[in-house]
Amino acid sequence: MMNWVKFIAAFLLALSLIITVIVFYNANGPFADARQKAESDALKSGALTSVDRTDIYNGTVSMVTVFGKDGEGNEKAVFIEGKTGEILDEVEMKDGIGAQAAIETVKAELSVEKILHVALGLEDGHPVWEVAFKGDNGKLNYVYVFFENGEWWKRILNL
Repeated sequence: MMNWVKFIAAFLLALSLIITVIVFYNANGPFADARQKAESDALKSGALTSVDRTDIYNGTVSMVTVFGKDGEGNEKAVFIEGKTGEILDEVEMKDGIGAQAAIETVKAELSVEKILHVALGLEDGHPVWEVAFKGDNGKLNYVYVFFENGEWWKRILNL
C-alpha cells in the first residue's frame, strides 16, 4: 500500500512540474514572437544591419526597441510598433545617454533598493528611458528620463 502512495505522490509531482514548464513556455511565446518579428523588420527595412538585443516597451504605444548597428557601424535603437511592425523612429546611441547613466540619474535623487528593469521607449515623439525599481520602502516606482539629455520627464512613485 505504501508503494502506491509513493507512486501517486511522485506522479502528481512530475505532472505538476510538466504543466508548470508548459505554461511558462507558452506564456513567453508572444514575447519571443514579437521580438523575432521586430528584429526581422529592422533588418529588412535596412535600418540595422546587425542586432545586438531587443527590449519590449509598454507605454502609451506598445513597441519593441531593437538595438544594433547600421551599415556605417553606428550603434542605433529602432522603435517598432508592436502590432503593425511599422518603424516609428530611430536614434543613434551616441546622441543620448545610456541605460547606466539613466540609472545613475535616478539613484542621485531617489532611494533605490533594487532595479527591476531599464527599457528605452518612445513617448510623445521623444525617446525616454523607463527605469523601474523598488524603493527603500519596498514599493514599485517608475521613472522616465529623456534619452537626449538625462532630464526627468515623468515619475510614478510608491505603487
